[in-house]
Amino acid sequence: MRLITIVIMCTLLGGVLALDITYRLRRARLAQFVRTVTTGVASDREVVFEVGRTLFLKITRGPDPVFLTKLLRLLGASPIAVLEQGGCCSGIHRLFIASLDAIGIRAAQITVYRLPGPVAVHCLVQVDLATAPLIIDVDYGVWYRHPNGGSLGIDDLRAGVIPVIEPFMPSEARRPDPKYNIPPGYPNKPYFAFDFRSTRTANWTKTPVRRATYWLLRHVTRGGVDYLLLPAICEWPENLLAAALLSLWVIIFAAELARLLPI
Repeated sequence: MRLITIVIMCTLLGGVLALDITYRLRRARLAQFVRTVTTGVASDREVVFEVGRTLFLKITRGPDPVFLTKLLRLLGASPIAVLEQGGCCSGIHRLFIASLDAIGIRAAQITVYRLPGPVAVHCLVQVDLATAPLIIDVDYGVWYRHPNGGSLGIDDLRAGVIPVIEPFMPSEARRPDPKYNIPPGYPNKPYFAFDFRSTRTANWTKTPVRRATYWLLRHVTRGGVDYLLLPAICEWPENLLAAALLSLWVIIFAAELARLLPI
C-alpha cells in the first residue's frame, strides 16, 4: 500500500474518531441541559412541553449556524450551535429532537406543505410517547391536538384529520428577539394555510436534487417515504460527516485490497 494512501486513510479515520468524540461530548451536554430544565417533571409528556417552553423563550431566531464551513451547509447546524447561537425553525426543531433523544425520548422531524405545489413551508416535530404520538411546533409555541381531544401523528394528518392548534405557552410569552415579538400561535397569514394531507417527513421541494430524489424514493417505496421518520442521530452533522468520511475510507480500502490481491 502506497504511503500517500496510508496517510489519507489514517487522516480519514482520525477525522471519524474526532467527529464521534465531539458528537458524544455534545450529546452529553444536551442531556445535562435537559435534565436541568426538567428537574421535578414527572412524565415524558410534560418533559416534552417543558423543553419546548424553554427553547421557545431561550433560542434567538435567525439563520442556522454554519457547521465547520459553508461548503457543508447542506448538513445543517449542530444542535449545540443552535443552543448557543440561535437558528431558524429547522435548527430549533433539530435542537429539540436531539435534546429529547439525549434523555431517551424518540422524536423526528416532519414538514408541512402548502398548495399549490405542494411546497414545503414549515418544520414540526413528532414525538413518540408511550401512549400516542404528539406533534409540536416549538418555534411558534403550539401543539397539534386531535379534534376528539387526544394527540395525533403524521398518519392522521395525511389521512385528512384537521388538527386543533393550541398554544402550550402562556399568551404573554415572547421570543427573545424583539424582531419576532409576537404571541404564541400562528399569525393569520396565507403562509400558514397548510395542506395537512401533504405532510411528509422531510422538505423534498427545496432543490431540484431533492425533488428528483423524492420522485425516485416515492416510486421505490410506493409512498412509504412520506412516513419514514429519520432517527435522531441524523440530526447531528457530526455524524453525517463522519459517515461520509468512513464511506470514503471503505472505498479506498476496497480499491487497495483489489489492487493487491491476485486476479
